Amino acid sequence: MQKTLPNRLVRASRWLPLVALGLLSLNEAHAQGLNYTPATATNVTGTYTDLGTNGTAITTANNDDANSAATPIGFTFNYNGAAFTNFVLNTNGLIRLGTAAPSAANMFGAFESGQPVGSGVDPIGSTNPADVNLLAPFNFDLEAGTAAGGAEYRVATTGTAPNRVCTIQWKNVRDKASTSAAAQFDSFNFQLKLYETTNNIEFVYGPTVAATTGADGVRFPTVGIKGSGSSTGQTVLANKTSSAAAWSTTVFITGEYAASTHNYRRSAPADLGRTYRFAPAVLPANDIAVNAIYSLGQVSSTYIPAHVVQALVTNNSATTKTNVQVTLTVAGANTVNSPVTIPTLASGASTLVSFPAYPLTTSGVNTLNVSVPNDDVASNNTKTFTQNVSTSRLAYTEDNPATTFAGSISVSLSAPFGGSLAVRFNTLTPTVVNSIKPTFTGAGTAGSTYRIDLVTAGGTGNTPSGTVLYSSPTLTRPTVAATPITSDVSVPNVAVPAGDFFVVFRELTGPLGLAYQSEDPLRPSTFYFQTSATGAWTLVNTTTLRTRIAVELALGPNTAKREELGAGLLNVFPNPAVDGKFTVSLPAIANERTAQVSLLNNLGQQVLTRSVQLNAAGTNAEVNVSSLAKGLYTLRVQAGSQMATKQVVVE
Repeated sequence: MQKTLPNRLVRASRWLPLVALGLLSLNEAHAQGLNYTPATATNVTGTYTDLGTNGTAITTANNDDANSAATPIGFTFNYNGAAFTNFVLNTNGLIRLGTAAPSAANMFGAFESGQPVGSGVDPIGSTNPADVNLLAPFNFDLEAGTAAGGAEYRVATTGTAPNRVCTIQWKNVRDKASTSAAAQFDSFNFQLKLYETTNNIEFVYGPTVAATTGADGVRFPTVGIKGSGSSTGQTVLANKTSSAAAWSTTVFITGEYAASTHNYRRSAPADLGRTYRFAPAVLPANDIAVNAIYSLGQVSSTYIPAHVVQALVTNNSATTKTNVQVTLTVAGANTVNSPVTIPTLASGASTLVSFPAYPLTTSGVNTLNVSVPNDDVASNNTKTFTQNVSTSRLAYTEDNPATTFAGSISVSLSAPFGGSLAVRFNTLTPTVVNSIKPTFTGAGTAGSTYRIDLVTAGGTGNTPSGTVLYSSPTLTRPTVAATPITSDVSVPNVAVPAGDFFVVFRELTGPLGLAYQSEDPLRPSTFYFQTSATGAWTLVNTTTLRTRIAVELALGPNTAKREELGAGLLNVFPNPAVDGKFTVSLPAIANERTAQVSLLNNLGQQVLTRSVQLNAAGTNAEVNVSSLAKGLYTLRVQAGSQMATKQVVVE
């Protein structure tokens, strides 16, 4: 599957499968798990009864993209760990529980090529804090249907306490045609039912009138419920992989949609009264789950002699648990047994556990195992991770043949390009980078080019916005078929400081298509993207993607001087500059005819650049810095794959 950023789904001539480590404190809690699961959802036959004039009509500004005012449920409905007495209806086939509206009126996933990028807000994929506690019986870009009377939205609460039912109805709506797909329904009716006490949810589907214009064809709505996010355990989605199949074939999944949603077409509408029922899970008395291990798949014993492993742990029990023991064991080349105690963990809450650093004394393969004591659910008590220890390699991807690449990730699949992906690395001692090995998968675009930068951390949050230590020449992405290909990009012994630094991949003339392994939830503070050269850096783990990017570094001792270039050394005179200028003296550089000379300020920003023609025996080039403020600058000279730097003072 190919994924792009920032859009969750690739737009093409047809629906495509999708896709486009900082240490946190032990007590940092994560979103509570949704108390509904695929196992407690059922697909049954039922009865559809139109509300008629019962209840109250819900007013909206229009029948296209609009949110209603807060509307009473009529009783207290418990969902996702909270109690609700109101909801807000969206005309596009969903509600948000509570008194606040979703983040936008155009709440629908624009998954077709005929729906412009940005025309809708995907309710499941959205990370906006307003897009939580959503119930979507049929979320699509909807408008008024063609039946007499126009579209209507209505609510009625019936029965007596404690067994009342709130029915919310969308009547005479239709799916809006796009430039690539015709409307499939001229009129469609459906209801959402909320049940008091049991807190059951039902989606019930009513009469459908097929459209008579355009072609019968597949379309992709969102059908399901969402808690606080889109990761596994936060959603329950109705999934129908074939648009021609009966609605009785729908199954339920958690997480996000992949190669299909609830595919539908006019020739296979819902049977009258078809009901999708979502029931709260009965939580076990004692269930602690290990959700993920965060470690390096390739780790250098030279530059990270002591390694910290983290694990995400969740309390799926009905009650708060105290003194929860979590144990890391390492077997293989190195051996460790390291228990950690979580003082308290609320029901439904998660926490990130950091184990004490352990020494990497021997090269070879380690098997990491994180476990919790036996409880009511044995299947989630342990996770394993394979790690390879060497003297010089770093990578996040797991070095295990059983952990395959799940797909590829790019910033853009079509022009304009210019976005970037970045991966944070950290070493305990200064080192040099000798090579960078990205892995590509998926069919590459012929002639697609990219560049690799090595960048220090900088700015707010230590993002990939510091000093550029190295820029590769323009590189050509390999064209790949079914087998992933790893490129070995030689780097001229570029020195990197101890601490954080980044490998940045910049798309130049085509999509990157970097391979990734699935990691859910994706580790924090590690993978970033930027949609343009001047755009802000965004953490990938704050999106819906779960992409552990495949890039490996080869490190070496910090023996080379940064002034080395070609057959000699980079030199500058006078230094400090005199009368607003200095001369750059370059040695002979074999097989190179030009060099790029740049000055960077102490924020890592490029403030001056020029191209210099090289002479075979060496070159002197005058640089005018009269327009620059006084201070310390980094002079960077790059000739082909060779790069040297030197500190320069402007007075």
